[in-house]
Amino acid sequence: MRKFAKISAVLAAMVLALAFVGCKDDDDDDDDPSVLTTWYCTEEDEEDGVITETVYFYDDNTFKVVESSEGVNITFATGTYTGDTTKDGSVVITIKKVVKGILDDSESLDLVEVPSEYASEFIWKATISGNTMSTVDGEGELSAWIKK
Repeated sequence: MRKFAKISAVLAAMVLALAFVGCKDDDDDDDDPSVLTTWYCTEEDEEDGVITETVYFYDDNTFKVVESSEGVNITFATGTYTGDTTKDGSVVITIKKVVKGILDDSESLDLVEVPSEYASEFIWKATISGNTMSTVDGEGELSAWIKK
């Protein structure tokens, strides 16, 4: 009878230990924003070949632009936006950080803050219509994007 009691106690302890280990973490990861929409455009550059730019719009009104070429992905720009990227309408995209090489014609791929004197050049106006988005940057350059 004592042997049965010991075995029962050990089994109960194991079940209890496994119950705690097997519990799912119920904490929500509110620190990580979720992607709302993703848009991409592809262009061919004589020097760099085919380049794909992808914009990820997050639910905390931030975005990231990733440039891909020959299997290399570079975060090109980050910032904030206003508007709803999930439906037709207007969106204003404000680039806060950009690859340093864009600002000083260097080879640097480091993300740096956009200097205040260039801020107006790094605001894009976007129009979403169905599965397409057209953007006009601060210098008037037009780009067409497709929804993923």
